[in-house]
Amino acid sequence: MVDLVIVGAGPYGISLAAHAAACGLSYVLLGDPMKFWKAQMPQNMFIRTNPRYISLSDPEDRYTIERYSSESGTPLASPFPRPAFVDYAFWFAEHTSVSFTTELVASLDHANGCFLVTTDNNKRYLAKHVIVATGLQHYSYIPAVLRELSPELVTHTFGQTNFHRFAGKQVAVIGSGQSAWEAAALLHLAGSKPELLYRRETIMFAGEDNTASGQRLIDSSEQFYSQPIELKLERWNTPRQGSVAAFLRPYVEGKVTATGNSVIERAEPTEDGKAKLTLANKQIRLVDHIISATGYRISLDRIPFLPLSLLLALKREQAPFDGFPLLGSRFESSVPGLYFAGPLASHTHGPAFGFVAGIRQACRTIIPDVKKNKHNKQEQGT
Repeated sequence: MVDLVIVGAGPYGISLAAHAAACGLSYVLLGDPMKFWKAQMPQNMFIRTNPRYISLSDPEDRYTIERYSSESGTPLASPFPRPAFVDYAFWFAEHTSVSFTTELVASLDHANGCFLVTTDNNKRYLAKHVIVATGLQHYSYIPAVLRELSPELVTHTFGQTNFHRFAGKQVAVIGSGQSAWEAAALLHLAGSKPELLYRRETIMFAGEDNTASGQRLIDSSEQFYSQPIELKLERWNTPRQGSVAAFLRPYVEGKVTATGNSVIERAEPTEDGKAKLTLANKQIRLVDHIISATGYRISLDRIPFLPLSLLLALKREQAPFDGFPLLGSRFESSVPGLYFAGPLASHTHGPAFGFVAGIRQACRTIIPDVKKNKHNKQEQGT
C-alpha cells in the first residue's frame, strides 16, 4: 500500500514524484524514465520552446534548467538540443531523489475506494490515489484515407528516430506543422527525397523570438480553468493553427519540395510495393513510403490499462471532446482519487498541459490535494 501511484515517468511524472516526496507521501512512479524523449524522438533535432520555459518542477523551484545549465556547463541556447533536455530530467530526478520503478502498467482497477495497479511483471500496488501522467504514445492519428495501407508503406511521426532507412527513397510527408517540417528536414539530411504535402495554401512560421509563446502558455496554465465558458468555447472550437519554428526553415526551404493545397483523395498500394497517392486535383504521387505528420487524437478509450468498468465510471467532456476526462479544479476525475495530468488534462485545463509549460501548475495543484485527502481519510479512520 502506498499513498500514490504515478503512471508515466516523463517530465510530468518525475515532477509529480518530486512534489510527492517533499510532502512526505509514499509513492510509486511507474514507467520507462523519459522514454518518449530519449527513445521515441530523433535526438539530432531541437526543442522548439525557449529553454527558459522547459524547467521541471520541485516545490522550491531549486532545480531549474538554468541551474542545470550553470552546473553542467550546457549552454542555455535556443533552440535547445533534445539530448540535453533528457540529461536535465535525469539530473533533476537525482537532485530531488526521485525513485523510478521501471515497469509498465498492465491494468488499473478500482473498488471500495482503493486502486489496484498491476504491472507487466505482475507486481501489484494498492493506493488511495492514482495520477495518470502518460504522454501521447496512445493517440497517434493517421487519416482514414491512409489507414488501409500496410505499416510498410505508412507510419506516423511518433516513434520515428532514425531516417537513414529512407536514404535514396521517395517519401511523402503529410502535414504542415512542426513535426512535418522536422521529418522533412531529417529525411533530407539522411539522403532521402521527401515531399511535403499539406492542405493549407501557406505555412505559418513562429517568430525568431519564442519567449512570448512560452510565457503565454505558462500564464494560461493558471488561468484557463477559471475563464468564462464563452472564452473556453472560443478556444475549444477554434481549429489549432500550428506553426513551424523558425530554426527549421534553412533545413527545408530550397531543399525539400513543399506542395500546398494538396488533399489526398485516394491511397493504394502498387504491385511493385510502392504507394500511389491520388490528389483531389487528380495529380498522382508514387512514393516508397508515407510519413503521416497528422498529430494526435486524445481518447480515454485508447489507454490500454483502463478497464471497461473505469471507462464507464469516468465522466467526460461534452462531444466532440468526449475523448477527454471531465476534471475538476484540482485535476481530479469523477472517480475519487483518480487524477489526470499532461495531455489528458489539456481540454479541461487548457493547452499548456499538452506541453511542459503545464507541469508546475499541475504539481502545485494535484499533490496538495492528495495530501489533504490522505489526512481527511486518516481522521475519518479509513
